[in-house]
Amino acid sequence: MSVTEFEYKTGLSALRLTNSSGSASVEVLLYGAHVLSWTVHNKQILFLSDKAIFERGKAIRGGIPIVWPQFGPGPLPQHGFARVKTWQLGKTNTNNDVSIELHLSHDEDTLKIWPHKFNLTITIRLSEKSFSQELTVHNQDDQTFEFTALFHTYFTVDNIKTTKISGLNNVTYMDKVDEGKTKTETNKVIEFTGETDRVYKNGGKNSNPILIDDYIQVIGSSTMSDIVVWNPWEEKAKGAVDIGEHNFPKFVCIEVGHVNDAVKLDKDQLWKGSQEITLLK
Repeated sequence: MSVTEFEYKTGLSALRLTNSSGSASVEVLLYGAHVLSWTVHNKQILFLSDKAIFERGKAIRGGIPIVWPQFGPGPLPQHGFARVKTWQLGKTNTNNDVSIELHLSHDEDTLKIWPHKFNLTITIRLSEKSFSQELTVHNQDDQTFEFTALFHTYFTVDNIKTTKISGLNNVTYMDKVDEGKTKTETNKVIEFTGETDRVYKNGGKNSNPILIDDYIQVIGSSTMSDIVVWNPWEEKAKGAVDIGEHNFPKFVCIEVGHVNDAVKLDKDQLWKGSQEITLLK
């Protein structure tokens, strides 16, 4: 069981968490608190694009980007700024499950575009067959602020055309591919036949956990109960320089977050949201 530091591509600082038996490991960049890899018994659970761009100021395609304080487009850069800032390493723990804490606070650049004082903590915890992230937001401002938050998780799949997602039956969702129309999921199993971009409102509060091919279980905390399901399909993947058409069959995004509305956080208050991913086989 260990936490080791190493240098990733283009000189980015990274950490590798390894469990006690050596059967599982997680690699995470300080840049963006971005999880790049989660490997269990030599199987890679997360997808990282072979065309991903590793440059400061740019988002990394794949793994688990942290979306905060804005989901999607808006007055801030797409998906906010937490994923393109360098975080600081805090506590590390190598007793029982191995874990680390990463911290990000407001600075001159963030205050220019989002005039609020804050402190974020990401706690990453690894065990034999599960992996979790917890985001803590501390409002250090003198007034209430609002935000949305999401773990933008890319999962490796054998083929998106045969991938099956269960656990969202009867949940209301916004279909971003169909003009943002509100619909209800009538299928017990979601399958993919084209571009898919849906926000399932309170999908995580459904009685069933979210399952990917009956193999990966995703559970969000009650504070992060919205579920985004996304795959760009061939044409959009082809048009994205950091994906490419050859990659669209290789992943699905199942994203735990609080995005349907904004969290309102008062002065000096804390908010926590988390996800736990478990391998069932």
